[in-house]
Amino acid sequence: MTPEKAQMTKQLRSDSIHFAWDRYEDKEKILPKFKIFKEITGWGFQKVSVFVLTNFDTTIEQDLDRIYTLRDMGYNPYVMIYNKEATGKNDPVRLMQRWVNNRRSFHTVKNFKEYQP
Repeated sequence: MTPEKAQMTKQLRSDSIHFAWDRYEDKEKILPKFKIFKEITGWGFQKVSVFVLTNFDTTIEQDLDRIYTLRDMGYNPYVMIYNKEATGKNDPVRLMQRWVNNRRSFHTVKNFKEYQP
Protein backbone atom coordinates (compact mmCIF):
# COMPACT_ATOMS: atom_id res chain seq x y z
CA MET A 1 0.00 0.00 0.00
CA THR A 2 1.26 3.41 -0.98
CA PRO A 3 -0.41 6.81 -0.70
CA GLU A 4 -1.02 6.69 -4.46
CA LYS A 5 -2.69 3.28 -4.26
CA ALA A 6 -4.82 4.38 -1.31
CA GLN A 7 -5.94 7.44 -3.26
CA MET A 8 -6.82 5.27 -6.26
CA THR A 9 -8.72 2.84 -4.03
CA LYS A 10 -10.68 5.75 -2.57
CA GLN A 11 -12.06 6.45 -6.05
CA LEU A 12 -13.61 2.97 -6.32
CA ARG A 13 -17.36 2.61 -6.10
CA SER A 14 -17.60 -0.26 -3.70
CA ASP A 15 -19.62 -1.01 -0.58
CA SER A 16 -16.71 -2.75 1.10
CA ILE A 17 -13.07 -3.64 0.78
CA HIS A 18 -11.08 -6.45 2.37
CA PHE A 19 -7.46 -6.81 3.39
CA ALA A 20 -5.66 -9.66 5.14
CA TRP A 21 -3.15 -9.81 7.98
CA ASP A 22 -2.09 -13.44 8.07
CA ARG A 23 1.32 -13.37 9.70
CA TYR A 24 1.78 -11.84 13.14
CA GLU A 25 5.47 -11.20 12.47
CA ASP A 26 4.51 -8.74 9.69
CA LYS A 27 3.14 -6.33 12.30
CA GLU A 28 5.84 -3.68 11.85
CA LYS A 29 5.43 -3.76 8.07
CA ILE A 30 1.67 -3.84 7.86
CA LEU A 31 0.51 -1.36 10.51
CA PRO A 32 2.04 1.71 8.80
CA LYS A 33 0.28 0.67 5.58
CA PHE A 34 -3.07 0.35 7.35
CA LYS A 35 -2.49 3.76 8.93
CA ILE A 36 -1.72 5.37 5.55
CA PHE A 37 -4.83 3.81 4.02
CA LYS A 38 -7.03 5.00 6.88
CA GLU A 39 -5.65 8.55 6.80
CA ILE A 40 -6.15 8.91 3.06
CA THR A 41 -9.55 7.23 2.65
CA GLY A 42 -11.11 8.02 6.01
CA TRP A 43 -13.09 4.80 5.65
CA GLY A 44 -14.38 3.26 8.85
CA PHE A 45 -15.07 -0.22 10.07
CA GLN A 46 -18.39 -0.27 8.19
CA LYS A 47 -16.52 -0.37 4.90
CA VAL A 48 -13.15 -2.03 5.60
CA SER A 49 -12.61 -5.57 6.90
CA VAL A 50 -9.34 -7.32 7.55
CA PHE A 51 -9.11 -11.10 7.45
CA VAL A 52 -7.07 -12.40 10.38
CA LEU A 53 -5.68 -15.92 9.97
CA THR A 54 -5.52 -17.61 13.36
CA ASN A 55 -4.28 -20.94 14.66
CA PHE A 56 -1.36 -20.89 12.23
CA ASP A 57 2.01 -20.30 13.83
CA THR A 58 0.51 -17.89 16.41
CA THR A 59 -0.62 -17.92 19.99
CA ILE A 60 -4.08 -16.81 21.00
CA GLU A 61 -2.44 -13.76 22.61
CA GLN A 62 -0.87 -12.80 19.28
CA ASP A 63 -4.19 -13.32 17.53
CA LEU A 64 -5.94 -11.11 20.08
CA ASP A 65 -3.23 -8.48 19.70
CA ARG A 66 -3.96 -8.27 15.97
CA ILE A 67 -7.71 -8.19 16.61
CA TYR A 68 -7.54 -5.43 19.23
CA THR A 69 -5.04 -3.44 17.15
CA LEU A 70 -7.27 -3.54 14.09
CA ARG A 71 -10.35 -2.54 16.09
CA ASP A 72 -8.43 0.34 17.70
CA MET A 73 -7.38 1.52 14.24
CA GLY A 74 -11.00 1.53 13.05
CA TYR A 75 -10.91 -1.66 11.00
CA ASN A 76 -13.26 -4.62 11.26
CA PRO A 77 -11.28 -7.81 11.86
CA TYR A 78 -12.72 -11.06 10.53
CA VAL A 79 -11.26 -14.24 12.06
CA MET A 80 -10.46 -17.18 9.84
CA ILE A 81 -9.21 -20.37 11.52
CA TYR A 82 -6.45 -22.39 9.91
CA ASN A 83 -7.25 -26.11 9.94
CA LYS A 84 -10.56 -25.54 11.69
CA GLU A 85 -11.43 -29.23 11.50
CA ALA A 86 -8.61 -29.96 13.99
CA THR A 87 -10.20 -27.74 16.64
CA GLY A 88 -13.02 -28.66 18.99
CA LYS A 89 -16.24 -26.69 19.08
CA ASN A 90 -15.30 -25.18 22.48
CA ASP A 91 -11.68 -24.50 21.54
CA PRO A 92 -10.69 -20.93 22.52
CA VAL A 93 -9.88 -20.04 18.92
CA ARG A 94 -13.42 -21.01 17.86
CA LEU A 95 -14.93 -18.93 20.66
CA MET A 96 -12.73 -16.04 19.61
CA GLN A 97 -13.94 -16.42 16.03
CA ARG A 98 -17.56 -16.44 17.19
CA TRP A 99 -16.99 -13.30 19.25
CA VAL A 100 -15.15 -11.31 16.57
CA ASN A 101 -17.24 -12.30 13.58
CA ASN A 102 -20.50 -11.48 15.38
CA ARG A 103 -20.25 -7.70 15.00
CA ARG A 104 -22.82 -6.99 17.70
CA SER A 105 -20.94 -9.06 20.28
CA PHE A 106 -17.57 -7.74 19.20
CA HIS A 107 -18.52 -4.07 19.44
CA THR A 108 -20.46 -4.57 22.69
CA VAL A 109 -18.05 -6.83 24.60
CA LYS A 110 -14.68 -5.09 24.32
CA ASN A 111 -12.52 -7.83 25.87
CA PHE A 112 -12.46 -11.47 24.79
CA LYS A 113 -12.08 -12.63 28.40
CA GLU A 114 -15.50 -11.12 29.16
CA TYR A 115 -17.24 -12.80 26.21
CA GLN A 116 -19.87 -15.36 27.16
CA PRO A 117 -21.46 -17.12 24.15
